[in-house]
Amino acid sequence: PTFAELFEINDLKTQVQEKDTVILKLREKLNSLSGDVKVDVAPLVPKLRKNKTAHSDYIRHTQEEAATLKEIVESERLLSPLNTSLAYACKYTRRIQELLMILQQTCPCITDLRTKLVAVTPKNKTKQIRHTA
Repeated sequence: PTFAELFEINDLKTQVQEKDTVILKLREKLNSLSGDVKVDVAPLVPKLRKNKTAHSDYIRHTQEEAATLKEIVESERLLSPLNTSLAYACKYTRRIQELLMILQQTCPCITDLRTKLVAVTPKNKTKQIRHTA
């Protein structure tokens, strides 16, 4: 590697270390907040992974938790506007909410519970399942 590449690698390592430090500070800050609000985002149980209702409930629950987290971070940011860790956390929670909205919009099969599965037997006699509204 050239000197410029080594310098760039060192710069990237520094950026990663700064982000790790920010994440640690955020964890400490969230742990130090009052215990009134508990953020609990747990992974789906394996037996529920193919359950459409469970996915919808999980997405809804995750959205609520992200909104709660965003409120906490924004209220703390109002108290100390110069804290860069809180600015980063605010952007991060906003991005989580954006990703959840994109998930809802792009995967209607997961979030649209009004659709029903209907068995269809076409002329070639192979049974297929399709979604209907």
